[in-house]
Formats: sequence, structure tokens, C-alpha cells
Amino acid sequence: MDNYIEKIMEIINKNKKKLIITTSICVFSVVGLGLAGATLTYNKAKSNINYTTEQVKEIALGAVKGDVVGIRKKIELDTCSFEYEVKIKDENNILREVTVDTNLGVITEIDNYFD
Repeated sequence: MDNYIEKIMEIINKNKKKLIITTSICVFSVVGLGLAGATLTYNKAKSNINYTTEQVKEIALGAVKGDVVGIRKKIELDTCSFEYEVKIKDENNILREVTVDTNLGVITEIDNYFD
């Protein structure tokens, strides 16, 4: 077993420079492909935005009456579009989160949070 390990170490030491270069190329290729994929996904999602923040607020307030506390924009990878999560404090002092798709302008989810 020791001879086997020694032979492997000898091969590694002989080809150390080639191994480092090959490994570096592989790592940079994977990172580059990941960045390219992320950029393409972001640009596709960005091109699917058909509703502004103000329009999304109106859609959310049409479903849940109250005061808008906050809005957060997030990317939905399944549909390659952005969604807005609108937090609304309703008349009963319950915090509700309404998720609106920016491509179609439809409500995809309504969550309730109790104070």
C-alpha cells in the first residue's frame, strides 16, 4: 500500500504544474458558466416585467385592504419572472403578505402573520 501511495505522490509531484493549470481552468469554466446562466436568467426575468411597483401595490390592496408596510422584489426561477411581496397591515392589525407576479399581474399567494 505504501508503494502505491509513493507512486501516486511521485506522479503528482512530476505533474504538479499541469494539475494546477487543469484544475484552475475547470474551476474558472464552472464559475463562468454559472455567472452566464445567472445573467441570462436575470435578463429573461427583467424582460418579463409588465407591471410597475405602483401597479403591484394597487393589485395587492385590491385583495387586502389596509396600509402597505413594505415591498420586496424577488426573482422566481420557476417562471423566470420577478415577483413582488407586498406586506400589508389590515384593519384587524394583522400583517399579511401578498405576492404578485410582475409578468401577469396576478396574485400568486397571500400569507397571514399575526401580531
